[in-house]
Amino acid sequence: MLRTTTEFTKAREGIAAHVATDVLSESDIRELDAAYPSDDHFEKVVFSSPVKRFRLRSLPLSRDGERLPAAERLPTVWSRLLDDLDGPEFTARLGEVTGMELAGLPRDTGLFTHAEGEFISLHHDQPEKALTVVLYFNRDWPADGGGHFEVRATHNPTTAPASSLPPAAGTAIAFDSSVWHATSTVTTGRTLRAAVLDFWRDRPQPR
Repeated sequence: MLRTTTEFTKAREGIAAHVATDVLSESDIRELDAAYPSDDHFEKVVFSSPVKRFRLRSLPLSRDGERLPAAERLPTVWSRLLDDLDGPEFTARLGEVTGMELAGLPRDTGLFTHAEGEFISLHHDQPEKALTVVLYFNRDWPADGGGHFEVRATHNPTTAPASSLPPAAGTAIAFDSSVWHATSTVTTGRTLRAAVLDFWRDRPQPR
């Protein structure tokens, strides 16, 4: 399902964030969109600390390639996507793009949503995380709907983003833990839909 040969480009030179805009076909996007889990499948998560704040809904689907119970309840099209997200071909492609050795690293794969008013504040990830990949499923997302993935050159929230990427269907963004990033507040009545794949150098233990 994933177009693993698609071209990734840097969001901005000197920043370790890579973007591809056509990793899914239009027919697969439509099928995934139609079968996206309803809100009652997700857990609402609200987090606030001195370094990061966010509001979203989360649905974990696999851990180190092993399916979690939630994944088994989803339509077959999601099983196909998970096979590709967790598979060696996509992992190898990400390694080529980023120059990182990802095979064998712990990984977590899941879905998340942002409803109107939800966001992720400016931050960079903990050094234990090697790479994050976000894949969007939002067809015809309004230009003024918010929810943009913002790449920034510094931690200063008053400066303009180095790159502001709309959450358009079929867009994938791969970035390492050094990248300052945020998701702007969703301002449309629609729900932003995405998948996330995290590779860990050392996965934090549950608290």
